[in-house]
Amino acid sequence: MSETEFYTSHECLLLVYEEALTRLDSTTNTWYDCSAYFWWCGERTRQLDAAHVEFMRGLWNPIGMKVSNKMDPAELVSLIASLNPDNIPGRLAVIVRMGADNLRQKIPALIEAVEQAGQVVTWVCDPMHGN
Repeated sequence: MSETEFYTSHECLLLVYEEALTRLDSTTNTWYDCSAYFWWCGERTRQLDAAHVEFMRGLWNPIGMKVSNKMDPAELVSLIASLNPDNIPGRLAVIVRMGADNLRQKIPALIEAVEQAGQVVTWVCDPMHGN
């Protein structure tokens, strides 16, 4: 093997770290966070009026948002609109992490709200949280 493709991901938690590794792509004039290929915001960092969401929406990396059983469908729609305002397929993954029991009760309303809003997301199951 002479070459391999290697991708990393992590939570966008420490903005000072992320900002230090953010670069402008001179060929597309878009910003990328070079600390990882894919990163996400979680329970602690996905508030609509918080710096983490604002930082992530300004970048061109594919991004994710972890969603627990605490997520309100209207809040999810608002966050998706903020993080992916152009509704670009593949840009945003909704990472479900709520356990099998909560999943059965909560996920239908979340999916319905996103579909009714006409938003395009990739739904991902977080295998580390009992899903």
